[in-house]
Amino acid sequence: MYAASLYGLKRAAIILPVAWTGAWLGYYAYTDTLRRSHIRERNKELSKTLMGLPGEGPDFSKPAEAIEREALKKRYSSLNFAGRYWNPYVEWREQGAWEWALWKIIISTITLKLFYNGGVPPERPIPDLPLERPDFSLLFPSSSSSSSSLPKSSSAAAPTTRETGSGGSDVAVTDKLTLTWLGQSTSYVTLDNLTILTDPALSDRTLPSRIAPQRLRPSPCELSELKRVDVVLVSHNHFDHLDPEAIIELGDSCEWVVPKGVGPFIRKFGVTRVTELDWWQETKHTLSRPGQKDKQYTITAVPNMHWSARSPLDTNATLWAAFHVQSHTDQPKSFIHLGDTGYSPTLYHAVGRVLGPIDLAAIPIGSYEPRWHMHLQHTDPEGAVRMAMQMKVGKSVGVHWGTWLMSDEAYNKPPLDLEIARRKLDVTEDQFCVLPAGKTIVIE
Repeated sequence: MYAASLYGLKRAAIILPVAWTGAWLGYYAYTDTLRRSHIRERNKELSKTLMGLPGEGPDFSKPAEAIEREALKKRYSSLNFAGRYWNPYVEWREQGAWEWALWKIIISTITLKLFYNGGVPPERPIPDLPLERPDFSLLFPSSSSSSSSLPKSSSAAAPTTRETGSGGSDVAVTDKLTLTWLGQSTSYVTLDNLTILTDPALSDRTLPSRIAPQRLRPSPCELSELKRVDVVLVSHNHFDHLDPEAIIELGDSCEWVVPKGVGPFIRKFGVTRVTELDWWQETKHTLSRPGQKDKQYTITAVPNMHWSARSPLDTNATLWAAFHVQSHTDQPKSFIHLGDTGYSPTLYHAVGRVLGPIDLAAIPIGSYEPRWHMHLQHTDPEGAVRMAMQMKVGKSVGVHWGTWLMSDEAYNKPPLDLEIARRKLDVTEDQFCVLPAGKTIVIE
């Protein structure tokens, strides 16, 4: 009887994993067949519309006409099935946890990268990962306590206020178009006096756990030193892009603009000023300051190629998005925050036709190896340069690198590969650059 029980356990140990894997493969095959069917229908409709334009198609030497823009928006609208979002791109394939396990457990063991640390040297600070203090005297010109030369402990004599709807402390903000990279996809942008914070994640680790990735270089500043934050743009709900500590500190002092479905997570912390957008949806933001004329801005959710999850049970239950911000002035300025995305040539051509040209872009360039697994969700530097060219971006800054090590490329490889891509595509460093963490640049 003991032998029979042992035989039964052995059979179960073989059959159950095979059945489990087979069921998931069948599910992925079925859903991907449906997804690709939707894509074919959308492509047919788009082609029919574009061929109906005067001249038998769009003239790419001229700005897109309204009918072309609307057709592209329809083609690249979000796709949802049974409560889960899909990427409506031919380049995408569903990956699943099994592919991650294949990479992390099997292939990493074979290639001796199971405990690979990206070649990070032991000394701190890391010599080729420079760190600077943000230029607070430029960002907040009338604030006597704001100086990039002061140490963190003394750079904020007056505490930053976060009263509901205030945007923060009542300080003047530069009218210049600036970007300060704070690590990963977190940037602080000023655009015609509007202050924008993207994907707020300034903690030392992506999770409050010792097993979570730790920063390769510390945050250039504390969140409290960003005296004004009018709008927060959140590209998706991954831990390295949305930190609950930032939600708690900023609260209702600012407007949160997030992809569809992310709102409930933020509201869980007591925040009510949350706007959820589907791809291509817009929201108007009004900047009202005492003694100043109100200023208007349009924020648009833009499709990108990624995925979402805060746990294994909510994968793709919420949308992911890039965000485009444009001011309404005599000389309007524009900024696009890409967050996390793989490279799709057709998608970013469409974004360029609908929204381009764009003055400033924060584009991810890291977490891209191994390519067989990562290329769908994280572009490499060459893809980043290509999307900047397709979107007609004046100034691009490479982000999403040199902060947390979560992939197989060396910690310092993204800037090196970016230089190779620039030479290959004849793009200058002034057009697409990387910055020391914390550095503030002005876009003229």
